[in-house]
Amino acid sequence: MQGANRVARAVVLTAALVGAGRAFAQPADADSDRRCMQCHGQAHIAELSPRERRAMVGTWLDVSAPAPGPGAEAPLIGNEPERKPGLFVMPDALAASPHANVRCVECHDDAAKLPHAPTLEKATCATTCHAEAAQAYEGGVHHEALLKKDPLAPTCASCHGGHEILRVKDRNAPQHHLNSLFLCGDCHKQHSPTATDADPAHRVADYLDSTHARAITKAGVPFAATCADCHGAHAVRRANDPESAVHRSHIPETCGKCHIGIAEVYDQSVHGRKHTETNGKTAVCTDCHTAHQITLASSPKFMLDVINECGRCHDSPDASGDRVGTYYQTYGQSYHGQVSRLGTTRAARCADCHGSHDILPLNDPQSRVAGENLVQTCAKCHPGSNAKFVQFDPHANHRDAKNYPILHGVWLYFMILMSTVFGFFGLHTILWFIRSMVDRVRHGPPPSHAKAPTAIRRFTTLHRINHLLVATTFFGLTATGIPLVFAGEEWARRLAKIAGGVQAAGLWHRFFAVLLIINLILHFAGLTQAFFQRTCSWKDWLFGSNSLLPRWRDVKDGVGMFRWFLGLGKKPSLDRWTYWEKFDYWAEVGGSFIIGGSGLLLWFPEQFARIAPGWLFNVAMIVHGYEALLAIGFIFTIHFFNAHLRPGTFPVDEVMFTGSLPEHELKEQRPDEYRRLVDTGRLESLRVTAPDPRRRPAIIAITIVSVSIGLVLLGFIIAGGLS
Repeated sequence: MQGANRVARAVVLTAALVGAGRAFAQPADADSDRRCMQCHGQAHIAELSPRERRAMVGTWLDVSAPAPGPGAEAPLIGNEPERKPGLFVMPDALAASPHANVRCVECHDDAAKLPHAPTLEKATCATTCHAEAAQAYEGGVHHEALLKKDPLAPTCASCHGGHEILRVKDRNAPQHHLNSLFLCGDCHKQHSPTATDADPAHRVADYLDSTHARAITKAGVPFAATCADCHGAHAVRRANDPESAVHRSHIPETCGKCHIGIAEVYDQSVHGRKHTETNGKTAVCTDCHTAHQITLASSPKFMLDVINECGRCHDSPDASGDRVGTYYQTYGQSYHGQVSRLGTTRAARCADCHGSHDILPLNDPQSRVAGENLVQTCAKCHPGSNAKFVQFDPHANHRDAKNYPILHGVWLYFMILMSTVFGFFGLHTILWFIRSMVDRVRHGPPPSHAKAPTAIRRFTTLHRINHLLVATTFFGLTATGIPLVFAGEEWARRLAKIAGGVQAAGLWHRFFAVLLIINLILHFAGLTQAFFQRTCSWKDWLFGSNSLLPRWRDVKDGVGMFRWFLGLGKKPSLDRWTYWEKFDYWAEVGGSFIIGGSGLLLWFPEQFARIAPGWLFNVAMIVHGYEALLAIGFIFTIHFFNAHLRPGTFPVDEVMFTGSLPEHELKEQRPDEYRRLVDTGRLESLRVTAPDPRRRPAIIAITIVSVSIGLVLLGFIIAGGLS
């Protein structure tokens, strides 16, 4: 076999030498292609060794070395490839290409005279035919990479092909419109990331996932934007090059080649006018749509992302004038911004009010948010909007005392109220806990009591139903409403997702709100019935010992408790309702009216705008949110401690679950009420069968779960407030 190979090679070598000898006698321009193909048209040329290839050209391989003497062999350099498949050219390789009538030596001009050098210069496309394209290429980043000897630097042949080159319009050409994205992508995904640029592989992936690329790869649209449409084909320049087609100053023009109608609208907008004046120092297409990862403007991803794209420019204090907070910040604090940050696309975004490509200055009569136009703009989402409705300010800031004095005053009121409530009752709780621990250390745990067969009823069935509904609606409203206040936090988004998403959370929130209203109606119906069935005077019913209305005694009991906390006196003798229980009650009732009333305003803004100014909705937002935070903070800390966590009742006070309490507990905790019941003979009428002790584990479990959920939510709220 080796002998046969040697024979074959000898035949090829002889034929090549004969052909070359004949070529010496021929002029360079006479049938030059046939002359070249005598060697390069033979398949065996691709298999020749370096020494055999040297013999074909009949000269030494190292052109820089001195010429050998007569009969001397030229030494091999040592780095020659063992095989060179590219030397073989199919005889009909150019037949279907645009170069069918182009002779070999027109590209390989240094092979015009034989024997040619062992190493030829790479064929240049710019010599006579493609000078304009070559000039553009030399001014681009690809040529720059070539000069730096980057192995990935593209050349004419690497993009268009070599001998098998096809016309650009040929469907099989690599640079055809439907193929060129892969031609560019296959190369760029191999590039290494730079210190100041994104990973090229990620950019390729982003583009292939874009609406432009999908139009090509999924739908075969021949006019969707490819790499060359934006960056150019030959004069590919860096994006920061002022001559680049993708430089900021040229972006609208580049995109406008396809998006003609949009470009015309953009040119007349506030951004387009400023672009002309500042040469690109304003929002251009890629600022909103990005450069490579372009998605459909109707897709949820774009609709939510574009808010942040607007914020990149409009989060600047310089663009906010004398306002406190930027437009981007105040939008995020509004209801529209909150629900958008939680993931819904149904709320108004920047473009819904201001427009997208046709944004005009606020003082332009054609602006969507100017004058009477604002009513029509709001009416797209809020049918029935009127002049009062549009007095609502979606960018209002309650911390801005100068521009929003009423909002600031309402907010300041809640800051004072919350500081006072949490300051007083926080101190109350801490001192109570410390004093209880001191007594426990001094006197040991309270004495145990034998289980009695009877107990004393404290709450009616309606009272317990009211409390159950209060607890249910409170947890429901908190879980579905608090994500709005902290919409930027990950836990808030997860909590909304647990509720079924933003829209479902909104429906649940309204459901619990209706349940709260029903509970209020039931409660006041019960109070009305109790009033008419009273066995005492109306004054005694309203202001007596059994009344929840505040009395002077509550002040004295409060002072007495603090004296006891500090070791300055005995613990006061308490009656049916303590001052902290009355505060709980009126805070819940008053808070329900405040939160419920402001919530109804926000639930039905179009209807209330017929009788109230729109800025009242801004006030309602502050009232609704901060009253809710006050209630949540108080219930999950102060109320839980007073009811379940303080020594003496831990881990649970069962009275609201069972409606009754042991007689010894009534005597110890509320001695004044106990004496009055005994003196009036009403104690026996309140005696009931003691609750089944087997229910206690379930009651404890419910309490532990409720307290735990409350404390976790409170922890999230505190963390969100600090962040």
